[in-house]
Amino acid sequence: MGKRNNAGIIPLFVAFLSFSMYLSAQITSPFTGQKLNDSVSTYSFIVSGHFHGQSNNSSTFPAATVLSSIDTLNKLQPAFLMSLGDLFLDVDDVYLNHYKSSLFSKIKFPLLNAVGNHDLSNGNRYEKEFGKTFYSFVVASELYIVLNTELNDGSIQGEQLSFLKSTLETAQSEKIKNVFIFTHRPIWAERIDKYKQLFLENTRTAIGTNNFLEEIQPLLKPIAASKHIFWLSGSMGGGPASFFYDKNDEYNIVFIQTAIRDTPKDAMLNVKVNNGFVTLDGLSLTNQQLTAIESYNLDFWSKNTKSKPEFSFRLLPLYFKNMFLHPFFWYGAGFTFLCFISIRFVLKRRKK
Repeated sequence: MGKRNNAGIIPLFVAFLSFSMYLSAQITSPFTGQKLNDSVSTYSFIVSGHFHGQSNNSSTFPAATVLSSIDTLNKLQPAFLMSLGDLFLDVDDVYLNHYKSSLFSKIKFPLLNAVGNHDLSNGNRYEKEFGKTFYSFVVASELYIVLNTELNDGSIQGEQLSFLKSTLETAQSEKIKNVFIFTHRPIWAERIDKYKQLFLENTRTAIGTNNFLEEIQPLLKPIAASKHIFWLSGSMGGGPASFFYDKNDEYNIVFIQTAIRDTPKDAMLNVKVNNGFVTLDGLSLTNQQLTAIESYNLDFWSKNTKSKPEFSFRLLPLYFKNMFLHPFFWYGAGFTFLCFISIRFVLKRRKK
């Protein structure tokens, strides 16, 4: 009997030890090199996406509204700053050097990122510089999960799905009270009719559909029965505000979109946690008056969203400049030229 008891205790002890190590593991920002303090019970963190600002920002620096707010953010002393993707417009030596000098070296807290399409625009340069694109960490009573929605065209599959499932199992711990999921794309919105006209300029699934409704949402349902779940995304091409808020009452999940566009409406989300109790506040980057985050809801967006922005011919020179300066244009041009030469060679051979 004694041997059987010991045999059963040992695996339980190992599991407990592993989980304890998981909860106490510190995460280090790959951008600033600073470690996140995970031993606090009362803290705050800042969230937003699209730090490069407008898609026509060719300065190779972050958005002006972000850079001008560094002192304000430092005074708040957040536990971390979470970028919801498109931190960079492109990832090359110029962008990396400019971001390091203007942003990474000046903020006094860890910066993390949920990658967007622009972050991965230069092959695997991002991963070489900053490491894995999906990961998780725990601070106090909160579990944070960062996903890469650029993999598999917006579907969470393969290794990343296995990672998500195993990470969500740890959410069943009594210690965890809140689960935050960070992504660039709002994959939760793509196939829901009420969202269709709101996020027309988002990066979205190009072929077929993603697997959010069939596989991801069912994974969250049992957890949402006893925990609060917040899903925050940052791919927001335009809109009447820097926030969108909606709650799925059936699944008890809060969905939020927030992004920077380098405009007067720019604001970030300031999340405050006090012993497991979460409050959401807006942080204007331009001193504009903000209302409660919950007020930027479906009704607000439906009333204030324009059908489609007018095309500005004045921006054509800038569009052409960005196109000709991007290496992908020249890769395509070179490939097209080689195809043309090859076809011409084959046709000449046939004539002979």
